[in-house]
Amino acid sequence: MKIKRQKPYKHDRVSSEIERIITEVIAYEINDPRVIGNCEVTGITLSSDYSYCKVYVEITSDDKKKVLDGLKNANGFIRHIIVDQLGLRKVPELSFVIDDTKEKASRIDELLAQIK
Repeated sequence: MKIKRQKPYKHDRVSSEIERIITEVIAYEINDPRVIGNCEVTGITLSSDYSYCKVYVEITSDDKKKVLDGLKNANGFIRHIIVDQLGLRKVPELSFVIDDTKEKASRIDELLAQIK
């Protein structure tokens, strides 16, 4: 029996569409005051079988836990929008992760400046 493999560009296309949808929903459709204007999607990682999606968000608010709680509350709503727009048979479980890359980069810049 021959196993049919997915084409790699399909995974990339689906991944970028899911990222676009999540970004738009967070920016324009979520009415939770904990989330509005306090976060921005910086990227996603989608599993090869589309069952899990890790969403990296940059949080501008001081209370990061509140914003993450707001995003977790909107999880079902966001997944519903993904189903409506993409029509996938399997909608990935979303998990939101704080992306602190900019903070780490600025810390490295500070350390390098001290060395000079």
